[in-house]
Amino acid sequence: MNIKRTVFWITFLGILALIIWGLAVAMNRPLNVGDSPAGSPAPVSDTDHVQGPVNAPVTLIEYSDFQCPACENYYYFVVKLLQDEPSTTVRFVYRHYPLPQHANAIPAAKASEAAGLQGKFWGMFDLIFKNHADWTELADPTSVFVGYATTLGLDVVKFKTDLKSKDLVARIAAYSDSGQTTGINATPTFFINGKPITNPQAYADFKKLIDQAASASSY
Repeated sequence: MNIKRTVFWITFLGILALIIWGLAVAMNRPLNVGDSPAGSPAPVSDTDHVQGPVNAPVTLIEYSDFQCPACENYYYFVVKLLQDEPSTTVRFVYRHYPLPQHANAIPAAKASEAAGLQGKFWGMFDLIFKNHADWTELADPTSVFVGYATTLGLDVVKFKTDLKSKDLVARIAAYSDSGQTTGINATPTFFINGKPITNPQAYADFKKLIDQAASASSY
């Protein structure tokens, strides 16, 4: 009887652990087949953060969460590589989509927007992703972000004031609302020329999709 109970509890706990692990992975997973958003993203506007020529044949839009581990990974092996390429093929657009389970995602988004008010959005963008471990688990990451502002040569007094701005909160909420309207349910979510893609696991595969879109737009 004791042996049966032991086997039962071992089996039960093993199944429970698998369920918990599966949920944890799902919360931060890249977009997979079957998860494609229902609609197309909102058109690129003056409120967006954009890198690349306006007339580029390919527009790559990313909805992302600064605290998301998957977004951090894609920053290194896709986004940053694309940004560093001397290419006129891609226009990259970054949009905030902070997930509710990430307490520091909104503070990080606010830090990037506050830096953006001083023309340094992309500088803060890089520092936030490159130093992920420095702030993700803090109860209050504000001092870390202020340190990044100092590194970027920003007016720190203004930066601190802007961090408290309701306008920044509204701006981030607007990005989230547009993502929800599109049907996004995971980060990062990428769109190439308005179409959702299944996130490739290698840069070469990602680049192939971009090259295909560029070729298609030339006809």
